[in-house]
Amino acid sequence: MKLFFGGVRGTGPVADLGFLEFGGETTALLVEGLAGEKIVLDAGTGLRLVNARLGAGAPGAPIQLLMTHYHLDHLMGLPSFGPLYNKLWAVEFAAPLREGVAAEDAVRRVLAKPFWPVQLEKLHARLSFTTLPAQAGQPVRRGALDIRWCAVHHPEGCHAYRLDEPATGASLVFATDMEWALATPAEQRDFLNLCRHPRPAHLLVMDGQFNRAHYAKFKGWGHSTWEDCVDVARTAQVRRLLITHHAPQNDDSLLLDVERAVQRALPGAGLARGGLEAGFDE
Repeated sequence: MKLFFGGVRGTGPVADLGFLEFGGETTALLVEGLAGEKIVLDAGTGLRLVNARLGAGAPGAPIQLLMTHYHLDHLMGLPSFGPLYNKLWAVEFAAPLREGVAAEDAVRRVLAKPFWPVQLEKLHARLSFTTLPAQAGQPVRRGALDIRWCAVHHPEGCHAYRLDEPATGASLVFATDMEWALATPAEQRDFLNLCRHPRPAHLLVMDGQFNRAHYAKFKGWGHSTWEDCVDVARTAQVRRLLITHHAPQNDDSLLLDVERAVQRALPGAGLARGGLEAGFDE
């Protein structure tokens, strides 16, 4: 299993010389399984880089797009996602209901007039939509990958996903847009269980947009601090932590300072970067 970070920003994209190290695209990741599975996590502007990566793959390979939630910074790359306009591709959108909104509802709204010239019915790809249960019981199998998820604390709802590849033992937990400090005990328990079972994850990618020194100003915004991420990684005993959902005003200089602080607190941890490729060693 391989992981490619198309975008790691939150709120909105940014393009400036001071943002080249970590990238300026909003959230979109690509997971490629050993058996050729292609799973995309979220549809921010980072889909531009994911699209380029997919272009090198086998035509017609199916894509499953797992949606964590429907805030625009996680959807704004979708209208220009190349595979949607290619009849050789099959794309499945999957997510639990959030406040009664299904994945098809969200995609249809993003592509609706007058916001985009091509509506859902005019797309060329073979499209399907899956409504996942609110909480995963048995994992959903996608090729040779097992997918689990749980709800996390965020305005209008959000879900974290876990992907396991039993054949290699690789495992990823992806948790963008989560406010750990306001999570209920049940929400914290469910998320720690997601990280720990069936065994501690190889890699935890977690929202750490703020730090505790400034968190009081942003309480209730739906995001964690990097210190929260370190605490969760230690408690869950994951092998590696990468922090994501960087604020658009945080330039490379600031984020490098944050990364050094993170590494002092938890050696081997770091900040995710747009364009980063991550593997999973047993």
